[in-house]
Amino acid sequence: MSPDEPKDRPIPFPAALWDDLLKVDPKKAALNAGAEYAEGVFFLDFLGARFTVDLNARLVSGPPDRTRANFDKALVLVIYLAQCGRSDPPDPAGRLIGPLELPSGAMFFRGPHVIATAPLEEGFGKNPQALTDKAFSMGAQPAPPYLFSWRVLPKIDVACMLYPEDEEFPAKATYLIDAHSHYYLALDAVWALFNVVTAELLAKTA
Repeated sequence: MSPDEPKDRPIPFPAALWDDLLKVDPKKAALNAGAEYAEGVFFLDFLGARFTVDLNARLVSGPPDRTRANFDKALVLVIYLAQCGRSDPPDPAGRLIGPLELPSGAMFFRGPHVIATAPLEEGFGKNPQALTDKAFSMGAQPAPPYLFSWRVLPKIDVACMLYPEDEEFPAKATYLIDAHSHYYLALDAVWALFNVVTAELLAKTA
């Protein structure tokens, strides 16, 4: 990205999803999502940093030390807030499960929607400590037997396990997520969330 290129700019994004968010009570959405709301703008913690969702500009933005807000980040945040405004989701379960264990997860997370752990295996398979260090630098916490647990959204935790590469076996990474996450995110947004988490973990530290 050029130094002169704006970091935050409108993202090509379905107008219908913005419209869904505009239909809900923003104060209820903020309360249920663990966010703040003022004058058409939501403020919430995402990936260990402060993000904004601006209804007036239809713009999602984050801090300069994070990767640019993109379609996946917008999808996660807009759907998360809209879902929190449409209903009253239960509290997080406090229990981590594999994505395939979510309702309909075994059907959805296959083919083009397989959870992409290969980049983690390739990037950190020989050095899991580097993955742990990167996650901790962005707010993740120790969570044995997992490498880390990360509150990526106010109501959603994810965790990661990474078995390092050795002479017999290749590296193997696995993600887990709070068992109630489907109350906050549709499965396509869960898939996008893992894409975002992986991209953030792999991004070079400035």
